[in-house]
This record gives sequence, structure tokens and C-alpha cells, in this order.
Amino acid sequence: MPRCILSCIIVLLSAAEANAQTSDSTNVVRLIAVGDVNLGRFVGQQILKGDTTYPFVFVADTFKQYDIVFANLESTLSDQKGETQHPRNNLIFTGPPTGARSLAHGGVTVVSTANNHAIDYGVKSQRETIRYLSESGIAFAGTALNPDDLAKPVIISRNGIDIAFFACTAIMNRTGNEWKQYVCFADTALLLPKIRVYRDSVDFIVVSYHGGDEYSERQNARTEAFAHAIVNGGADLFLGHHPHVPHGIESINGKYIVYSLGNFVFRQPQHYWTQRSFAFVAEIRKQRGATRLDSFRCLPVMTGFQPAFATDSLEAKGILEHVAQLSDPSVALDILR
Repeated sequence: MPRCILSCIIVLLSAAEANAQTSDSTNVVRLIAVGDVNLGRFVGQQILKGDTTYPFVFVADTFKQYDIVFANLESTLSDQKGETQHPRNNLIFTGPPTGARSLAHGGVTVVSTANNHAIDYGVKSQRETIRYLSESGIAFAGTALNPDDLAKPVIISRNGIDIAFFACTAIMNRTGNEWKQYVCFADTALLLPKIRVYRDSVDFIVVSYHGGDEYSERQNARTEAFAHAIVNGGADLFLGHHPHVPHGIESINGKYIVYSLGNFVFRQPQHYWTQRSFAFVAEIRKQRGATRLDSFRCLPVMTGFQPAFATDSLEAKGILEHVAQLSDPSVALDILR
């Protein structure tokens, strides 16, 4: 056989082998999602003293093992001349500007800024939050400088997988509807068309939702209906916040609903379950052009000013059993594995 023909055959075989490897290749993103992060109040004062590592000191090393770390940022980040809590109302609080560095030092990748505290110190504080997060390289969804951008997701690309994060809130510490110009409202008429637009251009869609009843053991009917509509409308993962306690997990056609991730950097000693929760760890896999949540597990958490992953085996077991009890039977066994 002439040498030139043999060379051509070898090249063609090599190209075919490369194409086969590409089509069969697997891309994986490891995501960890946690609950409410309040960088105001006492934590904010610690940060103002210069200790930006304070809130995440016990979890940062774990966070850095993941490709994406998601949290619900339950406070604005604004300069209030040393104030991190309103002197006459402890339900109004803010983290300092350097709280954005705390998130970055802790390994947090992306946050939701859509919640009932999003404009606690006014629209100016919301604008400051956007600025400080952007300067520290923290991605965010749920608020925007332009009202037309409120329902747009932030897209994070890791390991060849594009993930869109949407964020919205059903409640606000304000009366009237003016706040809806500044924070994304949890409205299926607003969000479902956006999800459809991005469905074909990204690999995976996460929706963060702030709503439900505080301290309730289970999701209410409104939250459940909204979550089902969002997942059936094209989202792959639904993450709930606001109850301050952990809720269960549900699976619908391979898509997951985490009804409440509870607290994280948030001290509320008045209830047993406000001091305990879990992180949702997901492995998102892309293979042959199809992307799905391939597996998940729950990491038990002791919440507070400085949260930590539960190391006591009995404590950890109790948290997982509680979440499994609240979850759909189809996913309960996965939680306990």
C-alpha cells in the first residue's frame, strides 16, 4: 500500500476516534447550596473589626472543594457608618461593604439577592450591594440596576457546563408594589417565559425562591404550587429560602425541589431547627449533549454566626433523618445514604 494512502487512513482513524471520545465525554460540575446568610447584626460588627474570614472560617476549606457555591444573601451590603442593625428595629439590618470580601474569602461563588431584606436600608443600599458584590467577583441574581433585568439569570460556566441561576422573592418588608421595581418578584407569568428563553442556550437551570412561612415544618400550598410550576416549566433545580428551618426534598421527573435550606450564617437560638440545617450537594453531569442532576447528598449543618458542618455522628444522623422524614418517599433513602 502506498505510504501516502496509509497516512491518510491513519489520520482519518485518529479523527474518528477523537470524535467518538468527544461525543462520549462526560463533564461534571459539583454544586453546593446553603441557606440564609446574614452578614449584618453581630457578624457585621466582627467584619467591621477587620476579620472578613469570620463568618465562613469553619466551612471555607470545604467550600473550596466545589465548583460552585450558592447561598441566599439575606442582608444588603452597605455603608451605614458602622451600623449593622437598626437601633429601633432588629428586623432591619445590613452587612458592611467588606462583607463581599467575606463571601469571596469563604469561597462563595453566587448568591441570591432577592429576599425580604433586599431594601432594608432603602434603594441606595440595594445599589451598594450590587456594586460591592461585583467588585469582589461574586455573581448574583434577583436584583439589578435596570428593572428590565430583574428576572434575568446570572450564568456561570464551569467544566463545559453552563448553569443559569434565577432568583425571586414572594415577600418584602415593605407595603405596596413599588419594591417590585428593584427586586425580582416570584411570579410565574414573569419567570416562566424567561426560563423558556434560556432553556435552549444553557445546560442547567437553578431557581432560588424566597417565600413560605417562617419556622413552619413544611412548605405551604403556595410554595408547593409555585415550585411545581417552575420545575414543570423548565427549571432543573428549585432552592427554597425564608422559613429559617430545613424542609424536605421532592423529585419530579428527575428535577429536584429543595423546599427550604434553612439557616446558615444566621443565629436564631429560639428554635431547635433554626440552629440546624443542611447543605444540598449536587453532581451535575453532561454527557452526549444531555445534562442532568446525576446525584445529590445532604451535608448536616450547625448554623449560627460561624456555621460548621456537623461532626457529631448522632447530631448529623438526627438532621438527616429529620430532612428525610419531611421529604418525598422517593428521595428519602438517598438523603440517608
